[in-house]
Amino acid sequence: MIAVALSLPLARLTRTPRAWIPVLAWAALALVSSVVLHRTGASATGGALQAIFGGFALPLLTFTMVGAVLGGDGLTRATRPFVAFGAPPRVIAVATIAVAALASALVAALVGGAVAALAHGSSDPPLARDVLTSAWVAGLGGAAYAAFFSFGASFGKRGGGRAVALVVDWVLGSTSGAAGLLTPRAHVRSLLGGDAVMGLSGRASAIALVALVVFFVALAAARTRRA
Repeated sequence: MIAVALSLPLARLTRTPRAWIPVLAWAALALVSSVVLHRTGASATGGALQAIFGGFALPLLTFTMVGAVLGGDGLTRATRPFVAFGAPPRVIAVATIAVAALASALVAALVGGAVAALAHGSSDPPLARDVLTSAWVAGLGGAAYAAFFSFGASFGKRGGGRAVALVVDWVLGSTSGAAGLLTPRAHVRSLLGGDAVMGLSGRASAIALVALVVFFVALAAARTRRA
């Protein structure tokens, strides 16, 4: 059942090359910006990771990948082909989100690590540590964003809630107060060296991102089951 449930979202992601064009565009933007910022000063890693990658490219890159996995549709409609043949809606929804989360985490980790390498300056932490830290933070952030946007896609016939989720993350996640606790943006910013949300430590923000993945996957699956 699991293998079958994974087949359709994987096919959507791997057999539609056009879906990767915006993903590559956002990744290229982050990488090119990293090179430019590196030339402006000795320590551009923070600006490249926080402002360009974490604040801009990561959410849009993941937003695009979730849309590709769902075939540009809402979560319920995207899972309907299997549900129509008797598959449990919740299982299919979780499998679909898992594909989006894993793919987003992998791509985000690769781009995040590359951004750190390209923007690395003399006053930054050792290169290997900087790259590895940036990669795992980006990967975890990508998974959290995928779950968040998948939950958004459970609203609206065509998943229009995904765009609403992007705006909510942008508005609420840009703050350091309690409003940002449920957004991936605030915790990713903290882990990349920016302002901490509610004064949480880096470890707490990492745990919060894992919790957000579980939380939003559960909410999305529950909504799909009721639909």
